[in-house]
Amino acid sequence: MSTKDKSRPAGQKRPPRRRPASRPAASRTGPDVVYTQPGPFNRNRFLLHLISIVAVVLALVFGMSLFFTVKHVEVAGMEKYTPWQIREASGLKDGENLLAVSEARISNQIERNLPYVSKVRVRIELPDTVHIYVEELDVVYAVASGDGQWWLMRADGRIVDKTSAAEAERYTKVSGVLLAEPQVGEQAVAAEDAPETDNPDGETTPVTVKGSERLSAVISIVGFLESNGIIGNISSIDVQNMNDLQLWYGTRFQVLLGDSTDLAFKIASMKSAVSQMGDYQKGVLDISFTVDTGSGKNEVIYTPSA
Repeated sequence: MSTKDKSRPAGQKRPPRRRPASRPAASRTGPDVVYTQPGPFNRNRFLLHLISIVAVVLALVFGMSLFFTVKHVEVAGMEKYTPWQIREASGLKDGENLLAVSEARISNQIERNLPYVSKVRVRIELPDTVHIYVEELDVVYAVASGDGQWWLMRADGRIVDKTSAAEAERYTKVSGVLLAEPQVGEQAVAAEDAPETDNPDGETTPVTVKGSERLSAVISIVGFLESNGIIGNISSIDVQNMNDLQLWYGTRFQVLLGDSTDLAFKIASMKSAVSQMGDYQKGVLDISFTVDTGSGKNEVIYTPSA
């Protein structure tokens, strides 16, 4: 059956279809916003919420302080000190809140109270354990005081212990400087040299080099020795003449350093020279760089023992 509109005359075109009129712009926007007046501030309800929050926080803190407490302290790495000495020096107490424990504080207290300790590592393990690992000094240096006693000193100049003259022979001995009233755990202080009265007229010769300068030279030398890995090989250091600093490398080499300039380079040069020597070689190593080698270069001068 044909669907053609029979009421339209033949040949007449169908009129174009009109699009519906567009809606007003207002009809395409979102829903209207209705503003209402805020309700009155309820002070009691606010205080109740605040008290509830504070109570929850306090309960959590109190609960953690009861649960996370120090019960075990594990100590390792020590030889000169006992685990109990390490623990006592740390200041840790049984039942202390573990969350309030400061690793830096523990390390500082142990290093301050136990002079042989060079480094401390602390690790906290919840719920109740503190692990402490200490590293002790490998080498100390023997220095005499003005009253003839011998003391052991760290490379940084801190006094670690008092010792006997016989025991001092086991360590690198320092000559040319004396200590003034040394105290274990304290920084070394040099005694000042007294003026000399060695001329016929009885006049005093003024001191040209202070004891503090000599001690500073010692600390510089041992610092460069350790930074070059030369630990325990030096039997003695002599700073009596600040223009002719000397040391002995074991019993094989007398080492002439000259003055205190360029000590880092000189000691590195000494290490390099010794590494090239045979075990049978002995003699004098001049690294003062004051000898004219004819080459125009600073060179280590080796003079074999007779």
